[in-house]
Amino acid sequence: MGQAADLDISVDFATVTRNAERVRAMLIDLRQRFDLAPFEYCRQVRIAPGEIPYSHPQITLNSFVQGELALLSTYLHEQMHWYVTWYSHTQASSWQRLFTSLRERYPQVPDAESGGAPDEFSTYLHFPVNWIEIETVSRFFERDHVLEYVNALPFYRWIYKTVVEDWDRLGALFIEQGLIPIRPATEMSAHDLELAARVAEAAT
Repeated sequence: MGQAADLDISVDFATVTRNAERVRAMLIDLRQRFDLAPFEYCRQVRIAPGEIPYSHPQITLNSFVQGELALLSTYLHEQMHWYVTWYSHTQASSWQRLFTSLRERYPQVPDAESGGAPDEFSTYLHFPVNWIEIETVSRFFERDHVLEYVNALPFYRWIYKTVVEDWDRLGALFIEQGLIPIRPATEMSAHDLELAARVAEAAT
């Protein structure tokens, strides 16, 4: 007890706060320079420095990103989860056919350590999410730079690699099933956005 009482421990959040504010300022700047509104299905963004980014119930970003491309890619990746969730509930039959086609094309998918997602469903889900992410981000940054960025990511390695290698075939599948061209957020009704906000996608 004596040793504990003699130790003065403080917690300094200054660096954490600065990094979070840096990301916030960078996102504000990107939104001022680029018209991101058509791709913003969620308008609530939370910056949590130590967390892994995720999409629902609000978009959560961290402060690990080191540049504009990385931030925009992460931001739009999470926005595309909202779009795909909307699609899964409004076009359930097409959603099921899309998943069936993906499972037939890629019957064996790796686990997270080998470049997949945490589970099989999430791996298949990230085929459309990652494809649309790349397509959308490439509207604002040179496509070669976008591909270089995603190919260097330490997560979803196999998914990104496969998406890039099978780009045209996957694009044709997504067109066939009505996933793309995407419906802009600016053209969605309040009900559409409520569907996009659902935490879970429709059953496959």
